[in-house]
Amino acid sequence: MKRLRAWIGAAILTIPLFMSLGAEGVQAAPLTDVPLPLPSGADQSVRPGEQVSVSVGLQDAAGDGDRVFSEAFTADGRMRMNAPHVTAVMTISCTAAPGSYEVRIGSGGDRNPSEVTRLWGSVRVAPAEETERVACARRVSELPPEPQEEHWPADVEWPATPWDVRSVRAGGEMTATDGLGMGGDGGVTLTSSAFTRPVVMYGAKKVSAVVRIRCDAKPGLYKVVWREKGMPSKVWARLRVEPAAPDCHDPAPTLTDLGKRPASWLAAGICAAALAVGAYALKRRRRAHPLS
Repeated sequence: MKRLRAWIGAAILTIPLFMSLGAEGVQAAPLTDVPLPLPSGADQSVRPGEQVSVSVGLQDAAGDGDRVFSEAFTADGRMRMNAPHVTAVMTISCTAAPGSYEVRIGSGGDRNPSEVTRLWGSVRVAPAEETERVACARRVSELPPEPQEEHWPADVEWPATPWDVRSVRAGGEMTATDGLGMGGDGGVTLTSSAFTRPVVMYGAKKVSAVVRIRCDAKPGLYKVVWREKGMPSKVWARLRVEPAAPDCHDPAPTLTDLGKRPASWLAAGICAAALAVGAYALKRRRRAHPLS
């Protein structure tokens, strides 16, 4: 998976609004309409069940995929790109005892003892009555899964991550690129039910391919599968298809496309010929040896 690390600079605060994210649905906050922003270095007062956000600009040292964690959270947050910011949203645990808790940022992946983390700030959990904690647990349990979809800057090669969702009109084209040397020249095929045909990636320092979206592809979120000889296939990217133009027409298959399927055509022809010969022979036998 490609992962764009941001450059070092100053953190930028933002208050991310929750919105519809296609197949991922709408993320709701239990106590507020938007998550409470947690500034760098702050000691923020919070209540059980409340959501907080850590958001930085593209120039900050935090990167997409980094974890934001605290003993006060129900689960680690994950920094996700929503250009021009990278944001993580966390929920304060309904069982968190009153007091101050550190909020730290660690590199992407699971926690491990040798991981280098940095202090971002802290949250101060306010006291809560038992009835409030019971209601909190109910609200938190009803929250939908956290959206994983990301939106990267247009000048970044697609896909930056498997959840880097770019929109393309049915009948349009996109360039898929991988610059990590994971696949050799001509060794990787990309497939998707949205494509007019599978495509092979070519290149020296990085491989790429132009994919075309079928005119009849229905609007929605589609997976792109990476297939490499000798390796298990994987979901490598995702894209969102928008409605096609009224005059959209898929291009006719090229000679190259037709040349890729001679084996299947030959097999079908052989089967058809065999069936015809068998039927003819059976017919002759029945004529020569009629049933009494």
